[in-house]
Amino acid sequence: KSVDWAHNLLDQFGIRDLFHYVEIFPGDKQKHFANLQTASGIPYDKMLFFDDARDGRYGNCVPVSQLGVLAAHTPGGIYTETVFHTAIQAFKEW
Repeated sequence: KSVDWAHNLLDQFGIRDLFHYVEIFPGDKQKHFANLQTASGIPYDKMLFFDDARDGRYGNCVPVSQLGVLAAHTPGGIYTETVFHTAIQAFKEW
């Protein structure tokens, strides 16, 4: 159900076309990123993950970063441009 809701939001906000690969995947985020990596061919170290999960200290950031993905923990969401731009800058410097 949450997957349908998330896909619906992409359409409502008119942003689906901004993404080359869309996979909304509840559960194991390492599997999620393995699927994205396989479909896209993009190396993990060229991926940036924004995670608003509140599970544990850093949500899903630890398992995803173990793959080599830069993970940005955003428990309050991407609520300001500063949050987004800070992560993008970190990614550029990474």
